[in-house]
Amino acid sequence: MKLNEQAKFNIKEVGWVKHVRKNIIKVGGLNYCSNGQLIDFGEGVSGMILGFNEREALTLLLGDESKIKISQKIFSQNNSLFLPVGEDFIGRLVDGLCQPIDKYGPIKADEEIFVFNEAASTMDRDTNTDFFHTGVLVIDALAPLGKGQRQLIIGDRMTGKTSLALDIILNQKDKGIICIYCLIGKSFSSLAKAVSVLYKHNALDYSIVICATAASCAGEQYIVPFSAATLGEYFMRRGKDVLVVFDDITKHAWSYRQLSLLLERPPGREAYPGDIFYLHAQLMERAAKLKADLGGGSMTFLAIADTLQGDVTGFIPSNLISMTDGQIYLSSSLFSHGIKPAVEPLNSVSIMAGKVQPDLLKQLSSTLRTKIVQYKDISKMAGLRAGLSAEAEMLMKRGQAIINLLKQPKERLYSFAEEVLFLRALEAGYLDNLTNEQINSFKDNIYGFIKSGQPQFLLRLKEDVKPDSDLYQEIDKIINDFFKKVG
Repeated sequence: MKLNEQAKFNIKEVGWVKHVRKNIIKVGGLNYCSNGQLIDFGEGVSGMILGFNEREALTLLLGDESKIKISQKIFSQNNSLFLPVGEDFIGRLVDGLCQPIDKYGPIKADEEIFVFNEAASTMDRDTNTDFFHTGVLVIDALAPLGKGQRQLIIGDRMTGKTSLALDIILNQKDKGIICIYCLIGKSFSSLAKAVSVLYKHNALDYSIVICATAASCAGEQYIVPFSAATLGEYFMRRGKDVLVVFDDITKHAWSYRQLSLLLERPPGREAYPGDIFYLHAQLMERAAKLKADLGGGSMTFLAIADTLQGDVTGFIPSNLISMTDGQIYLSSSLFSHGIKPAVEPLNSVSIMAGKVQPDLLKQLSSTLRTKIVQYKDISKMAGLRAGLSAEAEMLMKRGQAIINLLKQPKERLYSFAEEVLFLRALEAGYLDNLTNEQINSFKDNIYGFIKSGQPQFLLRLKEDVKPDSDLYQEIDKIINDFFKKVG
């Protein structure tokens, strides 16, 4: 070695494994460790320090527990958990540590980002005014989303929450929005179904699937939503719009409760640790709409959570409701009656609605919620076999038309123009005396009727179009022509 050359040393602490307890490894000998520091167990297995005391450090295992032996040597690393990110992740299936688990080989990373990155500051954020079109009529009309929003999808098991979220992903095709589907703690069959839906509709061309199934270690299930947010932030910082679906946060809370009990932390309400609120708030806060001088990118969150028999006062659901910008509530009662998507219009809200909903859609749906309330009240009177006035009969027919109109088949998404046509036909009374089959026929054929006869009119029905009487008269004329043609 030449005299003017400096020798490079890689100094590591050496410790040993003291105790192995279901994904939590107690290690000794690491006198200078810190929270979040990575530990190398050898054989490609790593861990992350989650706590320590005078005698030992408590490490979260991020790998195969069968490779860990008592008294084996371990080495501390001089860094925290950084994950690879990049453009090449689009179209790929990766695990909770952003390592590929599909058949297409390694992924070239553009850079590495700290997984627990801080959320964008208030000064870096812009006002949420951009409409996020979901293609689901009941959401776009009654609980519209804005880019950069945090929205909760909540309801009992088997009410179609995942299907609804996947439909929203499918609707982002050719819109320049990158979608990240994050599966947490669910079965492998659930993952296979979700991937098959995305593959069938070519949605993987603009999507990333990141997962930690129920068979994955608890550490990976704990990390995976933060990994998904880290991937999303990479694209958001480059001026792109991102949608991240967390399916679901309830399973994440279960995995963190398991880890906390193994870490011997005192349990709180429903046996969850006291910092579960902080953990989820830290995650939800990373959704943002950045200012134009920072690229103007956005990251929108759809967080799915389970309720038990419709009880939204549970610890995790009530926590998530308080830290998001609204919720889409799915009712098991509506689902069992064949109303799908089973979105309960009266309990589904969005605090961004007035700022982001296009003026035309806002005007056409302004009385929709009120009419649904009136319909429910009159339905109770009709159940008592009480005589209904002519006005009540009219409201009854209108309410039934609304319910039928808001039904939407799975994987059948509506364009903005279709939603405008449907709502105008409802408001003008064209659907009041139609059967459910006739309303479905109208929904299936009106767009094609206009596209073949007056395609230039569809170009006018954009999100920035302003409502006026001339536009409504033109829509009414087209609808009248359609009904004359079909009889």
